[in-house]
Amino acid sequence: MLRPIFPSLVLVLALCAGTSLSLVSRRLTEYQLPVATQTHELARVPGSNFLLVSQMSNSHLIKIELDPDSEEPVAFQSFPMGKSNESGLHGVWPSSKYPGMMWLSLQSENKLLLVDPSQNLSAVPSIIKTIDIPEPGNGPHSIFEIGNRVWAGLKVASEQTGQYYVFSADVANTNDAVLYPCLNSPVFIQEEPTTRLIYVTQDTASSIMSINVTSGETAQLPIPPAVGNTPVGMITAYSQLAGVWFTLVGNATGGSGSFGHIGPTGELQFFQLQKPMLGANAGLLHIADASTVEGGPALWLLSTSLLSTNSSDALIRVTFDDAITSVTGEEYVSIPTQNAMAHRIAVLNATVLVSELNTFTIAQLAYSNTVAGQWLPAQVTGDNTVYEEAG
Repeated sequence: MLRPIFPSLVLVLALCAGTSLSLVSRRLTEYQLPVATQTHELARVPGSNFLLVSQMSNSHLIKIELDPDSEEPVAFQSFPMGKSNESGLHGVWPSSKYPGMMWLSLQSENKLLLVDPSQNLSAVPSIIKTIDIPEPGNGPHSIFEIGNRVWAGLKVASEQTGQYYVFSADVANTNDAVLYPCLNSPVFIQEEPTTRLIYVTQDTASSIMSINVTSGETAQLPIPPAVGNTPVGMITAYSQLAGVWFTLVGNATGGSGSFGHIGPTGELQFFQLQKPMLGANAGLLHIADASTVEGGPALWLLSTSLLSTNSSDALIRVTFDDAITSVTGEEYVSIPTQNAMAHRIAVLNATVLVSELNTFTIAQLAYSNTVAGQWLPAQVTGDNTVYEEAG
């Protein structure tokens, strides 16, 4: 049965008759890693063609070699980290103070490691520095380097006090360490670039904590339940997006498609995805800067089925108006394997990688003859026809 043809398509075909055009493509390819029940963090080793991925369930670090031109994964090696497969390798973060080195966290061993991953695929990563989390802290999860300090959210309740803490230490003098009491339980830690305040997402408590490192004072910014709940992912952004951005992943009933921003005033500013189906119930777990010179300010958001199968696993790119007060564009790329519990984003030069917690897989988004934000189906066609026949 013949179907209506969009007038715009007819016009394009007429204008291009006799002209050879390059096909525009967008593909998301999945790469399987060694079998594990929890594939977590991923980060590129700066100045190299290597990517590190943590698998927490067996405490293995996967070193992946990337093709220098296409950035496609081409080979990998797996290395055990810690005393046993129960050491709980989780956090992976590049060091700026020690170029080429990477920070790791061993949640079950209560340790942070600074490692040299080596520029050789088969070489075992060597431990340069070990930081023991002091009592009553327990369970370093995600790890970050901010300025001259290393930070970790301690996701396990203290055996001594029953409380949760955020850990911070000077990278050169680890005896200069601080434990900040917080709510259940700290995940991401970032710095607001103007005020230099530290912000911490606390997922179970559905609140964000601010830390004044000069005075030691802390404050709580609860997430309004009407907007959403469970803040997790957080980044520091600059230029037009300047400030701290965070995501709300929702709960067992799904997400709300909400994410937020904190600027110099310290106030919470919220945004919400508007597209039906994927956007309205997106459980947003992670976030990354997607801005380009040509395309302007933008963010990558990662929707996940981690807390609810009502939320799809999808990579979403959003753009903003000039004042960064509203979302003006949304591009959706579904993860091929649904219920994969999409977990983290890593932005490379021309491609974007996503880790899948539940499927020991990483997925890579790549474009050909176009760029992110210009994929045509993201634009409104104006045709809302619902057909009565399936043929």
